[in-house]
Amino acid sequence: MLSSPDHFTPRFGPLYRSLIVSVALPLIAVQVLLRTGTPAVTALAIAAIFPFGDALATLVRKRRFDPIAILSLVAIVVGIGTSGITGNVGFAVAKDSLFTLVFGLIFLGSLAAPRPMIFVLGKQFATGGDPAAAAAWDARWSLPGFRRTVRLITVVWGCGLLLEAVLRVVAAFSLPVTTSTIVSPVLQVVTFAALILWTTNYTRAVRRRLARAA
Repeated sequence: MLSSPDHFTPRFGPLYRSLIVSVALPLIAVQVLLRTGTPAVTALAIAAIFPFGDALATLVRKRRFDPIAILSLVAIVVGIGTSGITGNVGFAVAKDSLFTLVFGLIFLGSLAAPRPMIFVLGKQFATGGDPAAAAAWDARWSLPGFRRTVRLITVVWGCGLLLEAVLRVVAAFSLPVTTSTIVSPVLQVVTFAALILWTTNYTRAVRRRLARAA
């Protein structure tokens, strides 16, 4: 995970899997159902089986409170339920933006905490629950360069997630459902791809800078 004590290289494996299950599969399902004449809210409810099932499986597998899985379940139920009650399919399309909106705010808010969100997530993915690795990860926070790297990545991801949430809400309520059900997940994929690309390039630049300094 760390080739230098002054920076880190994030791993995105779990995020890639989440994008496949929660974005790609529902997108395909919705388009197929809409083209067979299924009502929009019904099609979105059926497509939500994929992320809903994945969130439930996560809770069962971990056997403990998982805020990400809980938030996913709440967003799905609230979005689909609100669309069913109001008859406005925009709520069902925009349901996933609740997830990115909340986490964008959490990322930025965590800058005021002792450890930013990226530090917490990096520790989770890098140490695998190993006490020695976790202790070594915590010790890196004393390095000024490491703190700068973590804080900057946290700011960029927080702002990126907030922007994505706003754009998806606008798309959900302003575009026809056949278009919004494509535009919304595409915005999500493009946003995460851009954030991953920037993060990867930034951490590589940090490595090169440290190598030159050494």
